Amino acid sequence: MKPIKKIKVLTAAGAILFASLFSGCSLFNAYAGIPSLPDNATSYEMYEVDSVDMMLIDVCGRTYAPYGTLKGRFKDDYVRDCLGYVDGDKNTRVYSLCEDPYDDYIVMINTKGVMEQPQFWRAFDTYNEDVFTPEYIDSLEYEEWGSSGCYSEMKEFRINVNLDAEDVMELSMYFIINGDTDGSAGVRNADWTEMKDDTYDLSILEIHLHDKYDYGEPFNVEIHFTVTTIDKREFDLAEVYTGTVRLGDEDTLTLTGNATDGYEIR
Repeated sequence: MKPIKKIKVLTAAGAILFASLFSGCSLFNAYAGIPSLPDNATSYEMYEVDSVDMMLIDVCGRTYAPYGTLKGRFKDDYVRDCLGYVDGDKNTRVYSLCEDPYDDYIVMINTKGVMEQPQFWRAFDTYNEDVFTPEYIDSLEYEEWGSSGCYSEMKEFRINVNLDAEDVMELSMYFIINGDTDGSAGVRNADWTEMKDDTYDLSILEIHLHDKYDYGEPFNVEIHFTVTTIDKREFDLAEVYTGTVRLGDEDTLTLTGNATDGYEIR
């Protein structure tokens, strides 16, 4: 791999602070709602190595390098856990991301800074790979990451269910992948009312397969379905969906029946 130049952490222009003051926004409490430092928090140190001419940092067993900054306005629910702080500065903290199930990214936030944007660092072991990237991460297009792609819509195997049934409040599925990895998913109306005749989708997301199969290869699925009626009775359907599929595939089934006669899915 060719040498990679040092990448410095950028700071936002002073114009951001100027604009916020006149728009009535305050940056001083921008991070008030995110997790605080845990007890006995770790200080992670940035460093350089001779073979890689860039700043790196080791966090929770992986090495990260600068990648991008924030797209749009920061939201508290972007971050998951506070992992520690940077170079002895307890105000500059390292967080994992809620929408990054693989922990391919971390974010560094100066919780006392009024001009610094959050800085997203990417796991160095994803070099030359395409990885899932939350939409709010804005790549700074460092040439060193030029051959390393990203996508913001998680890949899935989707089952479209045509609902031609009555009394259905919720449709759920329990699935087994390659004989040993299981999970569940479901669909219903937000207000728990009867689902109307329409097409609904149930999906197995790539996160369910993470580290459980060879990425891009087909996998075996076994899917069991359950209908919950508006009077809260549960019907475990006799039909079981089996097949060999890939992420990106989809199939269509039809659910028929009612709470009196039972249900079938074909």
